[in-house]
Amino acid sequence: MTTARDIIKGALRKIHKLGSGQSLAPEDASDALETLNDMIATWSIEGGLIFTETKETFPVSGGAVSYTIGSGGDFDTVKPVKIFSMTYTQGSIDYKLRQYDNISYSRIADKDQQGIPEVFYFNDNYPLAEIFFYYAPSNGSVTIYSEKPLTEFTSLDAELDMPAYYRAALIYNLALWLAPEYETQPSLQVVNVAKSSKKALMGQNNRNNMFLSTIDAPRSENSRFYSGSIYTEYSE
Repeated sequence: MTTARDIIKGALRKIHKLGSGQSLAPEDASDALETLNDMIATWSIEGGLIFTETKETFPVSGGAVSYTIGSGGDFDTVKPVKIFSMTYTQGSIDYKLRQYDNISYSRIADKDQQGIPEVFYFNDNYPLAEIFFYYAPSNGSVTIYSEKPLTEFTSLDAELDMPAYYRAALIYNLALWLAPEYETQPSLQVVNVAKSSKKALMGQNNRNNMFLSTIDAPRSENSRFYSGSIYTEYSE
C-alpha cells in the first residue's frame, strides 16, 4: 500500500524542496495532493496507464435482466472502463459469456427469458454503467475481468492499492508536475527516470491487457464452453 504523503515527499525530495526527515508543510501538502490527483486523473484516460488486472465476483439472483455497476450500484465497485471477459457460475460449473454490442443486444426479441446466460452487453453509462444479460441469470455469481481507471487519493494518508511498480513512476512524474510550482528545474536524471518509468508502466499494462481476457477463464481442450443443453463455440 502507498499513501499520497509518501509519494509527495518522494517527489519533493527529487526536486530538492524537502530534506530527508523533514515534514510536509500543511499548505504544501494540500497543494501537492491536488496536483497528484490531477496527474492521476490525466493518466486514467491514457489507455496504457490504467489498471488492467481486475477480477471481481458478484452474486446474482432473482432473474434480473440487468445490473448497475459502479460506486453504489448493484455491483458496488469502481466503474470499469472496459469489460474484457465474464463468466457465470452456478454450483460448480462455470459458463463463459460472449460479449454483445448494443446493436447485437437490441436484436434479441425476448430479453426477459431466464436461464443460464450466454451473452452480456456492457452499457458504459455515467455515473453507473449497466450490464445486461441474456438469458437473465438466476441464483449464482458472475466473475468480471475488466480495466479500471486509477482512482484519486482522498487524503494525504489514504492508501491506494496498486502494483509496486507504480510507485517510482508516480514519484518521479509528480516531481515534474510540481517543479513549476516551486520555480525549479528538475535534473536531467529525474526527467529521464520519469520518462522511462512511465514507459515501463505502459508496457507492463499493455502486456497484461493482451492476456486479461483469458486469465482463469474456464476453457476446455477444444475451446468449447458448456451452456445449458448446447455447446457454444467461443473465439477471442
